Amino acid sequence: MFQPHLEILPAPQRTLWPELCEIPRHFILYGGTALALRLGHRQSLDFDFFSSKIFAPEELLHGLRLLKDAKVLQNTSQTLTVAVSRGGRVKLSFFGGLPLGRVGEPEPTRDGQIQVASLLDLAGTKAAVITQRAESKDYIDLLAIVASGLSLPQAMGAALSIYGKQYNPLLTLKSLTYFGDGDLHKLTPKQKQQLIDLAATQAHSLPLVPRVSDTLSGGTDSPDGSTPQNSTEPDL
Repeated sequence: MFQPHLEILPAPQRTLWPELCEIPRHFILYGGTALALRLGHRQSLDFDFFSSKIFAPEELLHGLRLLKDAKVLQNTSQTLTVAVSRGGRVKLSFFGGLPLGRVGEPEPTRDGQIQVASLLDLAGTKAAVITQRAESKDYIDLLAIVASGLSLPQAMGAALSIYGKQYNPLLTLKSLTYFGDGDLHKLTPKQKQQLIDLAATQAHSLPLVPRVSDTLSGGTDSPDGSTPQNSTEPDL
């Protein structure tokens, strides 16, 4: 378990925090908020919960007290996104049936509220996501990951283990040196140079990062043990 950096949460998210213990344990927190809770490097707003298990969005919506009076933003097969009010808007997303494995073990927060993806898994997803979108927060996250002690090769090796042939490490290196898309103009000159230097010092071969499980939480892929079908991977 680890002590989360709750100071990174805005007031509405902090108010909601004690209620998150209701969420089933097979849902693991991923995304920017998971990383910010681990590293404390920036503020983050949304809670994105991932699961290998197939779930019924309607049952979750009506079964959790914290979602009472929630505004539904998306309700489709294996995806539920809602907004709740706690003195301000808080967005929560639940994604089920995801065909993703993991390279580390999820950890509970020290207060026992939720399960959070390992730093290595979060690093792998960030190395992959910058090849799919151009958002400055992802680049800031990668810099924070490297500053925490993980290397870029480790992050890319994790991505390769998690995503397999879907992931192209060369696209990560290319993304780290081009800042003309999205909101990447928000990155400071120092941050851009740090990213360029990371790409330039990348090892010629990636370390082998073993996949420890084909499920996100270590249980079966779905409540009946079947393999999830027709699932889509969310943005991380």
